[in-house]
Amino acid sequence: MTIHIEFKVGEKYENMKGMYEVLSIDGDSMIIRWDSGEETSTPIELQRKIILRLESEKRQRENAAQAKKKSKSKSASSRYGSGFSGMELSDFKKDVKGTTWRNRNCLGGAVTNRLTPGPYAFNSWAIYRSPEIQWADTAHRKRDSRWLQAKFFAEIDEASLCFGFYIERADNDQKSDWTPFMSWLENDGNEEWLISTLSEHDLRIYDPNGAIPGAITSFNGKWRLSDGGNHQEIPALNRFLHELPGNKRVDLHIGKKVDKDEAIARGETLADDISMVLNTLMPLYEAATPAAE
Repeated sequence: MTIHIEFKVGEKYENMKGMYEVLSIDGDSMIIRWDSGEETSTPIELQRKIILRLESEKRQRENAAQAKKKSKSKSASSRYGSGFSGMELSDFKKDVKGTTWRNRNCLGGAVTNRLTPGPYAFNSWAIYRSPEIQWADTAHRKRDSRWLQAKFFAEIDEASLCFGFYIERADNDQKSDWTPFMSWLENDGNEEWLISTLSEHDLRIYDPNGAIPGAITSFNGKWRLSDGGNHQEIPALNRFLHELPGNKRVDLHIGKKVDKDEAIARGETLADDISMVLNTLMPLYEAATPAAE
């Protein structure tokens, strides 16, 4: 069944950031304002797709809940990730001793089951001695320079959980996934989509090792670099990344940060939260791994 969505000025709608009102419509874009007062210009088609996706995810959760109630036995595939019932306070530390949350039978597998595969065959990997999970296409991961490949991630420390898209640039790297990713960013439409996506889902762009000073966010339809109390507008993300020192490694993360108390409170539905963000960022993975499709 096709759902027709027509946006009207003055009407209210909802996306992942909450309720918003349409202030004006101009061609293929519109200006919206959330209840918090923040305003942004966003493509109409993007908001339409978000509403359709939210409705689809809602139906999927309802269908999954019904299937779970009716099921009297579980196959091997349905047990994949079935051991995840949520994060515990003891999980939030810099080491992995005594923890199981990274396993494929726990959060790793639970998120894998919820990823939209498309042309990929995703699986999860617990990073050795690190409180981190990575998700990637199994065939693509077998190639050289594994650590320079695009991937999805989830990692924790003593205070929070972060998850999203992750890609690296080494100082001598010319043939990694970084090159097609940067080419994708040169398209104005792609950059506009990414700006809107960061705004919709409260995501940020950062490098935990400091190649990017502070964090880049979407603010009123533009890029903004924030470092402490200082803010700077970035005209184009592609140009900003190109101008980073070429002799310095870049660990580019595009993701969401969640306080540990909130992550724990989400219980097993945390896997839904993570997979939703990863599926939303799937165009980035597709852009960086064209040969894998």
